[in-house]
Amino acid sequence: MRKKRQSRLIIWAAKGMFKSARKLATALKPETDRKVLIVRSDSLRFKPRFSDVVINWAKNILPPLINNVNSVSFAVNKLTTFKMLQDKCNIPEWTTHKGKVTKEGLWVARTKLTGFGGEGIILFDPKEELPPDAPLYIQYKKKKKEFRVHVFKGEVIDVTQKKKRKDFDGEINTKIRNYANGWVYCREDIVEPKDLREQATLAVQALGLDFGAVDCIFNEKENKTYVLECNTAPGLEGTTITAYKNAILKSLIGT
Repeated sequence: MRKKRQSRLIIWAAKGMFKSARKLATALKPETDRKVLIVRSDSLRFKPRFSDVVINWAKNILPPLINNVNSVSFAVNKLTTFKMLQDKCNIPEWTTHKGKVTKEGLWVARTKLTGFGGEGIILFDPKEELPPDAPLYIQYKKKKKEFRVHVFKGEVIDVTQKKKRKDFDGEINTKIRNYANGWVYCREDIVEPKDLREQATLAVQALGLDFGAVDCIFNEKENKTYVLECNTAPGLEGTTITAYKNAILKSLIGT
């Protein structure tokens, strides 16, 4: 009698995403009777099975069961993201045409539509200089706070806020808040805006994703949360690993 093959949980990981994928796999293995595998997104040897549950921690051609590849391809591109989020949740004013950049306030030029970590971002004042060549221009919104909201199948599973790094001795940049400019995500002493979770959940839904880490800002003057982008392979640390592990295990109950 042929032995029944063990069902598998596949983490489909792109280059540069293996660190988070390994952490997630390590957290999942003791909690499920499925075999947990990490597979390179460019693998030519991997043969999926009908019983596999695939988590798309990448952007390749395998049709996954958790985060459809088409939705991921929309989310990783800043322009298609804004097109799909238009009228679905709060986003800043944006345009693809230099001539439509208004003289009111600062603007952000996105020279790379798939950049991350501040890559391809140019902040400029149209009153003082001409817009640089870029495929996307976004009006800069002043922000009191900046958050990352992790949403999994319609449920918020984790919230972190960008705060100043204690070990950073350089000049703090409050406009572009990334690690290089002295900012890290924290979960202590967070006071969430009332519309934060709603806006993040609407963004993930509008992009057709099962899960995503939504970067949001809060404009105090308008008392309003704005969505900036949605990450489909976010870095994972500490409590966030546990949140994703639990969400994935919960979703496996019905598979």
